[in-house]
Amino acid sequence: MIRRFLLLLLLCGSLSYTGQAQMVRTLYQLFEVDSVKTIQLEISDIYEIYTWAGNSVLIETTIKLGNGSPEILDFLIKKGRYDVAIDSSSRENIRLYTKMPDRDKNKLKTPAGEVTEIPEAKIFVPDTFIWTDDRKNLTRKE
Repeated sequence: MIRRFLLLLLLCGSLSYTGQAQMVRTLYQLFEVDSVKTIQLEISDIYEIYTWAGNSVLIETTIKLGNGSPEILDFLIKKGRYDVAIDSSSRENIRLYTKMPDRDKNKLKTPAGEVTEIPEAKIFVPDTFIWTDDRKNLTRKE
């Protein structure tokens, strides 16, 4: 009997804790870089660069949202809060940049507290590119 009571108590405690869970969503963006020689990255999120055997740049952004709801996360995504854009005014040199780099200035608040958002990106570039130590400039290998 005591075991059942303890099991029921643990189950009730774990159900009340699930309301504090973080929401996670992953977004994908693809940019063609066939004849590009240099890429300048102006990404305001935490990111890592990986190579792959493609001819485009794939950006996989994972957003972790706390103190919010799925509706808030959907709204932020639809507004383009985590979008990366391309400036391709030159065919040989492009710039990939975060559309809303000043997200920290526009914090959201809910009755549960301030919404925390942690966007992290994985940037997959063609294996024909190398990058500088600061991971901001990529150059096609000769």
